[in-house]
Amino acid sequence: MTLPTNTELIIRHALAQATLCDADTIPEDGHLEQDLGIDSLALHELVVTLEQRLAVLIPDEEVGRLNTISDVRVLLARLDPATGTDTTQ
Repeated sequence: MTLPTNTELIIRHALAQATLCDADTIPEDGHLEQDLGIDSLALHELVVTLEQRLAVLIPDEEVGRLNTISDVRVLLARLDPATGTDTTQ
């Protein structure tokens, strides 16, 4: 069993906060809206929480592309924690 990274724990807790579920019940991957019931308001709250806890800036155009938990992980992996910006641009 591998231990989750700090970022993974932050993602899980932010998802739990957005869904009002226990972090242990959040699946490894799943659709944000269909599986977790995250609507546009909850998605906005999730993004704000992740930005604050990880000191990153999630561009508005990227928020619309977040459909799954995996999408969240991939996006956050691309963002530079030092500057909070996308390292691929």
